[in-house]
Amino acid sequence: MPLVSLRDVAKRYPSPQKGAAPIAAIDGVDLDIEAGDVFGIIGYSGAGKSTLVRLINALEPATSGSIVVDGTEVTTLSERGLRDLRLGIGMIFQQFNLFNSKSVRKNIAYPLEVAGLHRAEIRTRVDELLTFVGLSDKADNYPDQLSGGQKQRVGIARALATSPRILLADEATSALDPETTQEVLALLKQVNRDLGVTIVVITHEMEVIQSLATKLAVMERGKVIEQGDVFEVFSDPQHAASKRFVSTVIKGVPSPAELAVLKERHVGRIVTLSFRDGDASQAGVFLTLAQAGVDFELVYGGINDIQGRAFGHLTLALRGDDQTIDGALTAIGSQATVTEVR
Repeated sequence: MPLVSLRDVAKRYPSPQKGAAPIAAIDGVDLDIEAGDVFGIIGYSGAGKSTLVRLINALEPATSGSIVVDGTEVTTLSERGLRDLRLGIGMIFQQFNLFNSKSVRKNIAYPLEVAGLHRAEIRTRVDELLTFVGLSDKADNYPDQLSGGQKQRVGIARALATSPRILLADEATSALDPETTQEVLALLKQVNRDLGVTIVVITHEMEVIQSLATKLAVMERGKVIEQGDVFEVFSDPQHAASKRFVSTVIKGVPSPAELAVLKERHVGRIVTLSFRDGDASQAGVFLTLAQAGVDFELVYGGINDIQGRAFGHLTLALRGDDQTIDGALTAIGSQATVTEVR
């Protein structure tokens, strides 16, 4: 059974215009998140991804549909049942949401105090978490004495305080610089790997998905328009919105306009070779062409690595006699998809 399962979930808000139809923030979403996943949910502003998170941790009620979290139907829980459910769900935020008047130690201790743990238990647990996130030397500092990355580490430690099975990260790196982002992503990987916590990452940054997630759902206008293994979506996106997201981090197949420019700039036959993990390698393609006596130039694309699996789109300008080029492409075609622009 999935750790989180949504079936035909909708969330509608009243329209500000009198007599107008309700606004659908979430519209008929089906989604399964398995225990141990790092599940990315990506979409542009207004896609509904943050609303979806608030439905999962029951901060907002669904208008209709079924939401099952860790075997419990969320939509039928009492307020006390919802409070108990939320103890098993940690949350980290874009703007950290720390208490500025409390020290790092007190910030991390807060959810444990709310849960009613004894003082000695709280101290032991906070010390463990400070060590885990690498902030033991900052225990008595206050948030305004910390860097952005350190604040987010405090946020992660606080979210982990009650030993949740699920961690929801809502745009958790959007306020950080690139180097600090990578440090926080590395810590989240450690949370998933070492603690076995299932992580749901909400973001509009494809680089975050590429670095961290194992599964992916793409949202647009309140709907999940594509989902699956991150490698599959990156290497072969099916929906136009998915293709736009992938294109922000992946040099794929050139557009018709880009192909027209390439044909003006480069002499020869323009060919795009597309392949995935287990197919031809870039070195193998180049070796085949060289052995056939074909002069070639890489004019667009490249090889991409998604968590140890490679795929690529190589657009080449090939020069030589047609028979020789055709023979080389036939040899390559047994391992890659060959698309030629005439």
